[in-house]
Amino acid sequence: MEIIIEISLCTNLFINSFILKLTGYFIRQNPKLWLLSSFLGAVISIITPLFFLSVLSKIILQICVAFLMISISFNFKNSFKNFLFIFTVFLLTTFIFGGGCYALQNIIGQIPLFVIAIFCSFVYFLIKVIFRIQNKKNIVSNFTYKVRLVDGKKEIVEEGFLDSGNMLYDTITKQPVILITYKIFHKLYDNISLMSILTKTLNESSIKNGHYIKINGIGQGTSILVFTIDKLYVGENHFFKNVMLGLSFSGFEKSFGKEILLHSELI
Repeated sequence: MEIIIEISLCTNLFINSFILKLTGYFIRQNPKLWLLSSFLGAVISIITPLFFLSVLSKIILQICVAFLMISISFNFKNSFKNFLFIFTVFLLTTFIFGGGCYALQNIIGQIPLFVIAIFCSFVYFLIKVIFRIQNKKNIVSNFTYKVRLVDGKKEIVEEGFLDSGNMLYDTITKQPVILITYKIFHKLYDNISLMSILTKTLNESSIKNGHYIKINGIGQGTSILVFTIDKLYVGENHFFKNVMLGLSFSGFEKSFGKEILLHSELI
């Protein structure tokens, strides 16, 4: 019996920790004293069945426990509105874990406590991964602009990502450099092979103001090909002439899903 109580206490402590951590993740607060808060919640959950409380009394008790855990771990700045928001998120997070365990139990029947702990761990990390992916998509979306490159008779319409970390300047012209992938470069110069660029056997005079510059951000001692195009349109309101482009093989398109990395100076 003692072993069962210890396992139940550890499981409740485990789940309460996930609830607090996930609540903090949603409200953008790092829960303080979360271990103490989780332990108090777990102890109350263990001893509650001993008192044979009515349904209404159990609901009131759970609300009081939630209030206690929130008060210990989160700062709601003495604002009832802020507390209500945190309380709502806390309850929703609790329902996520509770509902998941209930669904699992309906599928496979009575399940051991350690299986519940493993399942809650999986739910916790799955939710964090989903929200991280979604947050990354939102960031990319907020800094994505429609881009139109014009050089002579050639015109390319793509989406570009505005990277505040792109501070690359051409060492000769002192102009900001917009990074592009080989896919974009090939649309501008389909007669130039990839091998000639990688081996730096390219005749630089075949490209408008073409030359190589050394960079430090993408790799020490690395150099990239830069050149000029006639016009650049960014969004609806930004227009530039004689813009410098740099051909990058850093793989930034895998991180941002865009073939063009705009310079921070352009917007």
